[in-house]
Amino acid sequence: MVNYEKHLRSAAWREIRQRAIAAAGHRCVLCAATEQLEAHHRTYDNLGDERDGDLTVLCHECHEVVTSMLRARRYAAKPASYANIVRSIAETAPLFDPTEGDI
Repeated sequence: MVNYEKHLRSAAWREIRQRAIAAAGHRCVLCAATEQLEAHHRTYDNLGDERDGDLTVLCHECHEVVTSMLRARRYAAKPASYANIVRSIAETAPLFDPTEGDI
């Protein structure tokens, strides 16, 4: 299993990233920006041996938006955990009756 953080610091990743950016014409595929280009993993199935189609070239701003949308979609599909439910209740309602004095 390939360590993601270590892979992103490797010479192999830099080469793969540059190849993807060149194939995209040195432009973000969403907004056509030419600065701060990044390679977004569409899949991690081939991590360490990425293939054509595994990466999408995005500028930093579009990468942030896409990543946020994907995370929101992924976590919205998961059932709420007990800890999340307790935190949500605590944020919206006091856990004690303030009219009864100190707890």
